[in-house]
Amino acid sequence: MDAHAIPVLKLYETVNKAYVIPIYQRPFAWDSRKAEELMEAVLQDATDNAKITSLGTLLFCDIPDANPFGNNSPTTIAPSTMWEIVDGQQRLTVFAIIGYALNERHKTLVKEGLVYSPPLEFDMLFSTSRTRTGKTVPVLIRDGDNYDTGFQSDLAGMLNAFAGHGKWPEGAGRRLVDTRNAIVKWVNEELKADNFARFSDHFLSKCTVVQVVADDQDTAFTMFEPLNSTSEPLTAFEVYRSKAVRQLAAQFPKTELLLDYDESKRDEVISRSNTLIFSMAQVNSGDRPRIHFVPLKHYLDGNVTPQFIAHFEDAADFFRTVWFDQTATDAWFDDEAKNCVRFLKAMSHDIAIPLLLRYYLTQRADVGKVLKIVVAFYSLWRAAYPTNALPKTYRALLNQGSVDDLSIAGGQPLKSPPDLAAYFKGKLSEKVGALVANQTIEQKWLVETNLTYDELKTLCRLFIFIDIGATIKSNLVPNDPWTSVDDVEHIHAVALAPVPANVHRIGNLTFLPSKVNKSLQDAPWEEKREVYGWLADPHKAPAAAATHYASTGRAVHKAAKDFINDATSSALPHLVDIAAHATWGHAEIEARSSAMLGRVWNVLYGSWLNP
Repeated sequence: MDAHAIPVLKLYETVNKAYVIPIYQRPFAWDSRKAEELMEAVLQDATDNAKITSLGTLLFCDIPDANPFGNNSPTTIAPSTMWEIVDGQQRLTVFAIIGYALNERHKTLVKEGLVYSPPLEFDMLFSTSRTRTGKTVPVLIRDGDNYDTGFQSDLAGMLNAFAGHGKWPEGAGRRLVDTRNAIVKWVNEELKADNFARFSDHFLSKCTVVQVVADDQDTAFTMFEPLNSTSEPLTAFEVYRSKAVRQLAAQFPKTELLLDYDESKRDEVISRSNTLIFSMAQVNSGDRPRIHFVPLKHYLDGNVTPQFIAHFEDAADFFRTVWFDQTATDAWFDDEAKNCVRFLKAMSHDIAIPLLLRYYLTQRADVGKVLKIVVAFYSLWRAAYPTNALPKTYRALLNQGSVDDLSIAGGQPLKSPPDLAAYFKGKLSEKVGALVANQTIEQKWLVETNLTYDELKTLCRLFIFIDIGATIKSNLVPNDPWTSVDDVEHIHAVALAPVPANVHRIGNLTFLPSKVNKSLQDAPWEEKREVYGWLADPHKAPAAAATHYASTGRAVHKAAKDFINDATSSALPHLVDIAAHATWGHAEIEARSSAMLGRVWNVLYGSWLNP
């Protein structure tokens, strides 16, 4: 590694050298005012005869592959020395535009009588050449540009136009255009015959940058984060994309849709990129690299192959259309599969993602079944036990050296859904532990399960859905049944004294239409019982005619009346058994909890874990 503080002119005094902005760098993003502030600071220091003006650190490394920016023939006009800009593209772009503006202003002032020779020709800030007499070309380009076959980027097109070799690029980026116009305007207005030489000398000779040249990309990227105090951090994918484009001309349309650079905040881009790569490492080879830039980059560096890129793109599609947005149109992705995903997300059960992704990449038609298996296993485990032992259960399925390693490179055949379900049933049995004489696994699970709404709201919602015989989707709630909506009813009101100790137990919970639920929040059991009976059969004449509760004489709430009298309201038969109780308290809640959990066990263990 080499690091020196050098004047600006030292960046450009070598012929046959240029800089490339890699594809992982975002487009030019400086506001024009920022460029003006830089020049104002330089002018002030020049006026004050300051000894030095620091313009920050520039971090470079050699292009790691063969020069892809020319045709590599003896007749190429591509500079033979190319440095990759790891940090500093914004400033180098501004330097190039300043060089152009100074060059044009200098021509005008010379015609008006100015006698001045700069310490470096201004055009060297925006152009270079293979030989001193060769054709000038842009000194700064972007990945994808080619000196021999043409420039694709706005930046290279602009610098080429500065050198007089082409027209101004049509449709150039707004920030680039605005900055170019602002710099030219500032130079023309602020630099006159009496201060032009002073400004130019100071800018070229006394404005300094710390030039850091790393030995290799890994070193450069390791240094980038601590040096990068004002810009945004890179992601391992952005570096990988640059390498894959150069070596394989690879394209990443699905990954770019997932990362959504234009609409997503940078933290979200980084998080999605890291999750994608980390999951791919587990799925592809059973590796579990740390979620950190350098180890993720190392992993990707070893996987620049067409097959890996195809899987990488499909994985990005999984995350966008299945995990994040639930917009996949595959036949297996029905409402039940969609809401299984939503449930796992609502429970933050991300540890299952690599397993789901593994099936998505190579056995996609089974993903719907795998989702139900995962939901059933996780729900039964979480209802009775903490999750601290769960990660190793999943990791054993995608772990180098494990007898159950199902990673693509693991050598084990991918389990069929029944075999996967058997694996999870075995792990659940191990967790439940030894049984006493004549005891079943279900009986011990029931004893150890104390599911309460104040601790596990989302899991309670799932169990209520299953208990009432619904699929995960229900007409009682919006399309996403895991959002926080006020439709979970505490049958014994939490605010109604005396409060049973088990008031939050699963047996004290049911679903009501949200408006009706709110109207009954603090109602006594006698009134709730009447309303439940009406809701179970809302078109009964006595219910429709009732204006007051028979039990208390109080007026029936308008929300309940509106629902009962609405011809489109469906009957809610899951309330029939509840309304049959003359009283409701601790004993009723315990009995209903046991009955509900038994029914849920039969569905999840008896059906979902037996695909």
